[in-house]
Amino acid sequence: MGEDLRVVKTKNSIRDALFELMSEKELAKITISEICVRAKINRKTFYSHYRSPADVIEELENEVLNEFSAILRRSGESLLDIGTAIRDISATIEQRRDFFKRLMRQNPELFNKGKIKAMLCRVITVSLKNAGVLTDNETALKAAAEFSISGVLALYSAWFDNDCADKLSFITDTAVNMVTRGLSAYVSDDKLAAMKLS
Repeated sequence: MGEDLRVVKTKNSIRDALFELMSEKELAKITISEICVRAKINRKTFYSHYRSPADVIEELENEVLNEFSAILRRSGESLLDIGTAIRDISATIEQRRDFFKRLMRQNPELFNKGKIKAMLCRVITVSLKNAGVLTDNETALKAAAEFSISGVLALYSAWFDNDCADKLSFITDTAVNMVTRGLSAYVSDDKLAAMKLS
């Protein structure tokens, strides 16, 4: 059963207020009082949902991670579905573009370090193992996963740094092509063809 609609509405007000303030100042300088004034709530209401502004951001990050995890679960952690997974992740980034833009201003290393990168590295490592790639060389397997994911996330970072000037579909296609070409040394041509078609 989902959250009570009043709770959802209150949390959305808090998030909207925090986002407004994040466009004006650093997250570390935003106070709970400021959020409450913008959200038109009292401090007690804020504290019934969060302990700090950072908690709001962490909850949002976890929601995005859950969305990414669901995408990757749908792909069955199959190497053949990496292209589809990257496209679905791009769609999520597009839907939450404003959130990511504000978050990138506060944390430029969002895609280069942390939970998102760690999760994607784990998934691509499993995908490579499931495809029988580099199963006899754990170091090379981790290096291939790290290289692939770092490249994809660097493209997203650059897209945000450039104020999302290019079409995200171009970034996505580039990411899929670079990953498939990068893995061509380890994956058979028929599997690569399947990845590109996904």
